[in-house]
Amino acid sequence: MTLDISVGDQYQFCSGTVRGAFKVQSENDENLVSLRGLADGREVHIKALDLAVLQARGGAVRTKREGEVIRTVTAFDIRSLHEPPRKHLTNRQLKDWQIRKADFERAATLLFYVRAFDAVPGTKKSTAALGEFIDGRGSEAKEAGLEWAPSASAVRKALAKGGENNRTIALYLRKRGNARKKSKWPAWVYDLGQETVAHYWGDPVVLFTHAHGYFDDRFYAKRDELIRARREQEADALSSDSSEPVDYPDLMFEPPCHQTLTNWINEARCHATIKSKFGIRQANRELRGRGESVTAIAPLEIIVLDQTLGDIWACEEVQVDGTTAIVLKRPWLVWAMDLFSRMNVGFVMTFDPPCLATLMACLRDVVSPKAALLERFGLSKGAADGWGKYKTVILDNALAHIGVSLQLVGDIVGFEVDYAPVRTPEYKPWIERLVRTMNGALHALPGGIPYPPDELEVRGIDPQKSAGLSIDSIRDLMDHKIIEYNLDEHDGIGMAPARKWTEGVAEFGRLSVDDARSFKLVLGRYETRTLDAEGILLNGHTFHDQGIVSMLLDHMARFHRERRKKKPGQTASFRVHLFFDDMDCSSISVIDEYTNEIVELPNRDAFYAEKPVSFAFSKGEREYQAKLNKNFHTREEKAKARREYGRELEAKLANDNHAEAKRTIRVLQGREKPQLAPGSQIIDLKINPSISGMPVAEAVPVSMPFNERADVLTAPKGRKPKKPKTRKNAAVAEAANDHVKPQKQAEIDWAVQPDVDESEAALDELARRYGF
Repeated sequence: MTLDISVGDQYQFCSGTVRGAFKVQSENDENLVSLRGLADGREVHIKALDLAVLQARGGAVRTKREGEVIRTVTAFDIRSLHEPPRKHLTNRQLKDWQIRKADFERAATLLFYVRAFDAVPGTKKSTAALGEFIDGRGSEAKEAGLEWAPSASAVRKALAKGGENNRTIALYLRKRGNARKKSKWPAWVYDLGQETVAHYWGDPVVLFTHAHGYFDDRFYAKRDELIRARREQEADALSSDSSEPVDYPDLMFEPPCHQTLTNWINEARCHATIKSKFGIRQANRELRGRGESVTAIAPLEIIVLDQTLGDIWACEEVQVDGTTAIVLKRPWLVWAMDLFSRMNVGFVMTFDPPCLATLMACLRDVVSPKAALLERFGLSKGAADGWGKYKTVILDNALAHIGVSLQLVGDIVGFEVDYAPVRTPEYKPWIERLVRTMNGALHALPGGIPYPPDELEVRGIDPQKSAGLSIDSIRDLMDHKIIEYNLDEHDGIGMAPARKWTEGVAEFGRLSVDDARSFKLVLGRYETRTLDAEGILLNGHTFHDQGIVSMLLDHMARFHRERRKKKPGQTASFRVHLFFDDMDCSSISVIDEYTNEIVELPNRDAFYAEKPVSFAFSKGEREYQAKLNKNFHTREEKAKARREYGRELEAKLANDNHAEAKRTIRVLQGREKPQLAPGSQIIDLKINPSISGMPVAEAVPVSMPFNERADVLTAPKGRKPKKPKTRKNAAVAEAANDHVKPQKQAEIDWAVQPDVDESEAALDELARRYGF
């Protein structure tokens, strides 16, 4: 087989395991081609047929044929064949295009006459003969669109390039870009320019103006140093303090202008320089291709959550001394999206800042059928059918979401938690797009915030003045946008989210939560308290029921080790683990370590048990009663005091500044809510006798069985102030159920804790826990 490969050919390998420039050294008997690298001199052997195939596929480009340079048409040359996008080109770029186009027409004309000369053998190359030849082909050239007539010497030079069978237009294009540029300034100026570029890209706080000053300071100092050195070298007769000027034309020149310095800095912009100035995260965002994103193959496989401050002002109506006052607040929005179908499956609007409670409220909305949407809009081609049990939750890696509580919820309910990297919105762009779309709907409502604060001021727009919707009204209007979003075609999946959701549910099915009460129970704050015959004292409330407390005391006695002498008849006391909800003081959830079950212990005060409020509201209510210096015994008296306290809070809310109003309105949100949420149920359970045959109390409301959990559930404790470790404390800490007396919980000075987050969410959590 004869292949067009000769000794002296040079190839540029662009793909495969071998890359770089190589020269053909020899071809042996086995039809192997020996190549030697031009850069490192290494020797590589390749089959001639493989080299021919690689060359045909573009993996190897021949740059020289038997030692002679081969000209090829570059992308810059091909670009001149097309009309330029004039609105995107500068005047200099447009001029370069015109020059290149004229050069291409010149090369095409020469190629036409050279090929015509090769077609007529025996034509002489003298000036007269070539002149007659060119004149005789002039009409054919004009018919081909070639107006320019070359000279005889130009055609003669063109005939010397290439052979009769190797004529290409690239041979006659003029070389550009290879000429040596003339330096405008001495070498030391360019050295200072490199130092300036390094100074700019090495420090994130350095601006262009700082870099310009950096260069100027060193330029004039360097020039003065060179002038002094020149004087010393020439042994100038003038004294150093003479005022008579000495001219050095080669040194007395102006430095590069500031725009030139800026151009030098911009020319150095790359991944490495951006990384050195702004960090690897910024460099990857700007100059790194995006990796493969998370994908889901079925509905409810991955749920993405996001919490954001709504771009709208909501109204809260309060009554003050018989008159109506309006308080304006921006609500927080919590969105949940199904990654498979891009379907909106959860939405919560609240005045509470981002915290675990708002997050779990949205997760509970995901597992609940959208009864309200179905009643208002019907099935709507599946747009109101987004609900079910999910497998994975992706959410922001914010401090408000980090904690043992959420992981514990996932372990019990059966889902995994995946935290997005900090300050990396591109990790979950799908939910970011949903938020932008929904914020656009909020902008059109009364009180909407369509622009940033500085632009609002320039345009003279005050959204607070146009606010007129309550948070419930905004939620009702947003339901229309949610249905519209689920029915519109989504560019990411090429169809409507509702359609893909319906098809996915039909193919893969849908799971539901077996015991949704666990979402509420393990959501609560984790604490340890002392249990005795009087029940459990927590945040000023006593939680007690004779049957439940008796059962817990009997079960906990099995884990109790006697350490101290008690008087006859004294009650036993045990340290127990419990969960409680800040927004509900009606009951707490206590872990029975004997049965591995969570038992619900009600509030001893029947008024709080039947009409629950938040702990913060109840604390303020009790303080209000103490201020009145009255003892309220009947339910009617307590209800009257509660109404008076609520009116006092509303009056305070109307006169508070913005910071105080934020805390007040959240306490108001913890007021009594006698109605049940849509789809809520009340279930009473009885515990069956244990397998051991030991008597167990009947009609005990058990919140959630831990049947699949064999170990004793002990949730890790949160952050607490460090105390000096003593032998006594260490011994007590070994047993969680050690016999201890009820002790007053130490007051924590949060202002001096170095590891406590000072964000608004953390402060709001503290305000919720301890009142305001």
